[in-house]
Amino acid sequence: MSKVILGIDGGGTKTHAVLVDLAGNIIASAANGGANWERTGIAATQISLMEIVDRVLESAGMTSKDIVSATFALAGIDWESDKELFNPTANALGLSNNTSFINDSIAALFAGSSSGIGCVSIAGTGGKTSGRNSTDTFQTMGMDLGEGGGAGQLVSLALDYVARIHHGIECPSKLSQLVLQETGFTDETLFFKAVARDGLKLTEDLAPKIFDLASEGDVGSISIVNTVASQHANDVSAMINKIGLSGNQVQVIRAGGLHTAGCNTFDETFEKALKSKHSGATTQILDISPVYGAVVHAAHQHFGQAPAEFLDNLFAQARIKGDL
Repeated sequence: MSKVILGIDGGGTKTHAVLVDLAGNIIASAANGGANWERTGIAATQISLMEIVDRVLESAGMTSKDIVSATFALAGIDWESDKELFNPTANALGLSNNTSFINDSIAALFAGSSSGIGCVSIAGTGGKTSGRNSTDTFQTMGMDLGEGGGAGQLVSLALDYVARIHHGIECPSKLSQLVLQETGFTDETLFFKAVARDGLKLTEDLAPKIFDLASEGDVGSISIVNTVASQHANDVSAMINKIGLSGNQVQVIRAGGLHTAGCNTFDETFEKALKSKHSGATTQILDISPVYGAVVHAAHQHFGQAPAEFLDNLFAQARIKGDL
């Protein structure tokens, strides 16, 4: 009977599943909707996870009995007690005891650092920073409280900056025009009235356009991009200290839309702020799907330490396969 390893990466909008044989060859993959239980509820999330596992197994012509190790890397697993919520999921799927539920940021770390040792900075729709040493795993809350909040924080700061311009505190910026254009307003007063009275909100889709303005030299945009980049760098710096790797060579994986957008303003500020506190930090932008990190985590569970040949095969095929 063939034996396989299962990796699941579930975010707020999309979930990926990959089956890999014990040599690191990709057997099957599947995708469906989000798997963040904080958004959809634990019952709906369990149904979604069962559906994607059934789908990827059917695609490979296998059953859950063929899975020797599995890792579910899911958004919303922010505290140790959250893992207990998913015990019924593993039981319903008939998976072995060699099954783990971890935060999705940890999968991104393993996808970039196959040992799982180092730090990962997630700056996507939201923000999250996690780190691991040889024995312990730590992560921030991912609540935009005292830490970088990704695109959501960037857009929130843009709104605040435009308000400060409106009050005469800041010099004019193209941010004002951008916000009005994106929301269909021509009058700033009516715009702010809609924010205050009608609950108008700016979406994270505005982030790439703020990056564009920063690249064009708009002072206001540069200011808020620098603020967000510095905050994410500070989060990583604190995490390096927490996992006890200060003063060592430490790998930092950068993942999420703000890190991968190629915005020089963001990149240069992040790198400078991080290196000023940890000169031994080496950064790497994640270039494969985090789901492969979930596979690596599961492989370590099965083998004790995933063989080099397994990792080489997996990463080579992941880069050929590209986006799932």
